[in-house]
Parts: sequence; structure tokens; C-alpha cells
Amino acid sequence: MNEHIEYPRKNLDREPSGGAYPDGFPRNLRKDGLTPAAARREQTGRAKPSVEASLALHGPPNRRKNRGPQVPIHQADNSSSQSLRLRLQVRGKRIDVLNSNVVDVGPSTAPTVRGTSFLEVRANNLVVALAPLPDPGLSVGIPDSRDSAEEFRGHRIVEDDTWEVAVRIPIEVLTERGDGELSVSIYTATEQLVLDTAPDTPLSRRSRRVEEIAAGGPLRVADLPGAPTTDDRKRPDTTTS
Repeated sequence: MNEHIEYPRKNLDREPSGGAYPDGFPRNLRKDGLTPAAARREQTGRAKPSVEASLALHGPPNRRKNRGPQVPIHQADNSSSQSLRLRLQVRGKRIDVLNSNVVDVGPSTAPTVRGTSFLEVRANNLVVALAPLPDPGLSVGIPDSRDSAEEFRGHRIVEDDTWEVAVRIPIEVLTERGDGELSVSIYTATEQLVLDTAPDTPLSRRSRRVEEIAAGGPLRVADLPGAPTTDDRKRPDTTTS
């Protein structure tokens, strides 16, 4: 008996006749005998539109047009919603400006201020900002068991030799007086006062019950970093429509 019998090999690489795949299903038909288009119709209730039909209905896809160099959009004047923020350092009776920057927050619009200590900013001897100062130069420390309850009520009150405070100044006022000088003063009163913020007269001339305890300036507005000047206000608009 010949042990080297050669059996015929199944030709799986060649597609059988009749348009069927080796799995036994005709070409372009699913297992259930439906064409893919018929199956989509059966699932959705309507035939899926062809590419040509979609283009005829919606048109070709939009492509970004080359419009050339972009023209900057002219920004409207929003100076009323901006202010110049001054960061001040108080050391004894001296006030120094640490830095300044334009912020997208308007100045305080409160008609009155209440308290016993006040911060005043003047431009060319006219008041441009008046703000109350609650407990200036005082900070509450960590409770100390050695402090008596009658004196500190469980907290240690610390008087700082150097402390900081910030104030916002209207932008439009500075642009009108950009060539002038700024002066800052801190006042204290023996009793609580309610002051009107509308007058531009310095507080030392308005009330005899206040005393100036610290002052700073004069400082030129043009020397402040980030402060707008009259050149910015008069600069012509170079944008094109």
C-alpha cells in the first residue's frame, strides 16, 4: 500500500462559480438574503440617500475662503468700565506707590462712605477717589492663651509697621489730567463720619474732625506704569473698516 497518497487540496483562494463567496452567500447579499440598501430601508423606513443625492440637496461642503490679511476689529471705548488700580504701601507716615495697572473693573460708585479712617487720592489738588479704611494697620493674629479675655477676647491684635492697601481711580479722569500729579493721603477721625464722595474738594478742607496721619506724592501720572496719558487719548484711529 502506497503511504504517499496525494489528496486533492481545496482551492480556497479561488471564488466559486455562481458569484458566491466561500461562506455560501451570494455576492452583495446579507445572510438574510437582503441587499445592504434593502436592509437600511427596513431599519430606518427609508433608503439612505446616495452621495449624489446629498450633494444635490445640501450642496458642496463649505470651504474657508482666503480673505487676505485680517483687519483688526475696532474696539469701542469702554473706559467707564475700567479703572487704574494703585497698590500702595504705608510705612509710618509715608505712602509709596508699589505698582499700578489698568483693570476691567470700574471705580467705586458709592455716593457716600462711612467710617473713622479714609483714603483720599487727588489729581491736581482735586479728589478723584475717596474710600473708607477699616482698621488700617491692624491685623488679627493667632489666639494666645497668655492674652486676657478682657483685653483681646482670645485674639491678638497686631499693629503693623508696614501694610498695603489698594484703590481704583477712574480712567477718564486720568486721561483728562494726564500731565498732572497724584497725591495720596490717609485721614483718621475721632468719631464715625458719613462723607459724600461727589465733591472734589480735599477732605482736609471739608471737615475739621479729620487728621492726616500719612501722605504720599506728588507723583506724575505719566510716570505710573500702565497709566493712560493724554497721548493715548489723542492718538488717531489707524484702523480701517
